[in-house]
Amino acid sequence: MAKIVIAGRANCPYFAKSELLADNLAKNLDDFKLHKIVIQPSEWEEWLSKTCSERKWLHTKSPMVWRELIDRGGKGVLIGGANDFQEYARGYYSVVSNFISDDMLKIAEENLKTKDELDEEERSLKALSKPVNICITNASSPVSYGLIPEIAKGVTFGDQTEVTLHLLDSEENIEGVGGVEFEAVDLACPLLRGVKTTSDPKAAFKDCSVIILLDEIKKGEEEENSDWLKRNFEFFTNYANIIGAVAKKDVKILIGGAGPVNFITDMMIRNAPEIPRQNFVAFSRLLENQVKAVIGHLLKVNSAYIVDALVWGNPAGERFVDIAHCRVHNFDGAIWGPPFYSRPVKELIYDKKWLEKEFQEMVNSRQQNLVTTMNHRNSVSHAAAIATLLQHWVQGSPEGQIFSLGVYSEGDYGIPEGLVCSVPVRFHSAGYWELVKDIEMAEEENEKIKLCVEDLTKEYEVIFPPPFIPPPTPPAEQEAEGGKVFGTEESQQTDDAKKEEDGNSSATMTGTTSESEGDTDKLAKIVEEKGEEEKAEQPGDGQKTDESEDQTEEADE
Repeated sequence: MAKIVIAGRANCPYFAKSELLADNLAKNLDDFKLHKIVIQPSEWEEWLSKTCSERKWLHTKSPMVWRELIDRGGKGVLIGGANDFQEYARGYYSVVSNFISDDMLKIAEENLKTKDELDEEERSLKALSKPVNICITNASSPVSYGLIPEIAKGVTFGDQTEVTLHLLDSEENIEGVGGVEFEAVDLACPLLRGVKTTSDPKAAFKDCSVIILLDEIKKGEEEENSDWLKRNFEFFTNYANIIGAVAKKDVKILIGGAGPVNFITDMMIRNAPEIPRQNFVAFSRLLENQVKAVIGHLLKVNSAYIVDALVWGNPAGERFVDIAHCRVHNFDGAIWGPPFYSRPVKELIYDKKWLEKEFQEMVNSRQQNLVTTMNHRNSVSHAAAIATLLQHWVQGSPEGQIFSLGVYSEGDYGIPEGLVCSVPVRFHSAGYWELVKDIEMAEEENEKIKLCVEDLTKEYEVIFPPPFIPPPTPPAEQEAEGGKVFGTEESQQTDDAKKEEDGNSSATMTGTTSESEGDTDKLAKIVEEKGEEEKAEQPGDGQKTDESEDQTEEADE
């Protein structure tokens, strides 16, 4: 079955003549299918040039008529202009047009008036609808490829919300993004109002309500972690400055790539003060879903029935997988209940050693095992996790359930204020998230959170190092008040103490010497006194001596 397509300027009399002839054929022939394309006179030349270029045709006038095979497709077969179409109708259907020039001119005027009215009506309808501008960076990535259908179909932002996609990528990848644009249009989703591709961040972020950052700064094989973090800092702070300048002030920004998402979120918050900090969030939903998949596999339950599995800390670094509050629905056990009935996971897993060791190892290695198996990173589950997170952020999460999200800390759970850390949250239908503050933590769990905080702090200090505390300077190089040198006072006191000790020693020795001399004098005096007493006791001896002396004197005479 064939279809005739007639395209022409709205005010062209020959288009009017061909149109009326085709209407007559469609009215009288059941198998004659007709499609009209009416173009404004100001837009005709551009439209004709583009159409002929795409279909490899040569045509320069209005109207242009071609024939398409409905059941085969293809570019169609060019018939030609008004005269060519009349010959075609005469040869195939034995029908000719008898319209005169005056009728053709009047119909052309009516066509132009009708076209103007229809265009105005379309503009009015579009003005009533305000599509949500959504930007996706690294738009040529497989994750973006899987995310676009979820957004275009209305799953993420609701079945009443029209969207316009802004696809951003580098100059070298922009040609591939053009192919993604064509495929997005081919989805034929009524909520997709338009798709724009660009390599200019300013144009991409302009008036956006949601921005999904999928960029990844690949780390070199021998590159230091600090250098890699600095490159991330430079790249994403540039984004932050542009977003603060051109995006809507209530824009929601999801950092959903494969890099250090917590670190990136932290740095962007500090460089986009115009945007509320609660509107920047880091992606941890994929890791949370992988935790649910591991538990579901063990319990032989669909992972969708595993709820309240939490991820604390840094999904790209030190993290703590918490299943203390995790529950499972629809478990095939001895106890059954209604759909809302659930049982704690820890009651169903009796092997505590498995939970402490093997379970953690399976979660940590799951991502790498997927990459090894598929020879590329997982994109479908990544895109689905982003779509679900955005759906909850905009429309609200299921009642009673909690999820993990990397957000700016206000100091809860021992996490220092200002760090971006994955914590438990709930989403409200008004379009905001709320921290869950009533979770009781054991001492062991608090210690694990401290390790996560230390890891995040190390990343933060790469850009904002702690203040330097210099080592103590030698005393000879430091001067105190009054011209004194630090340390000399203590040294002087030590010297004085030594001198005082020496003085005491000398005084002690002097006192000892004086006492010795006094004892000697006393002893000599005692000896002399005793000698005099002895002389006094022997008077005879003294008389004899006197007599001898007298005799001697007489002999001499």
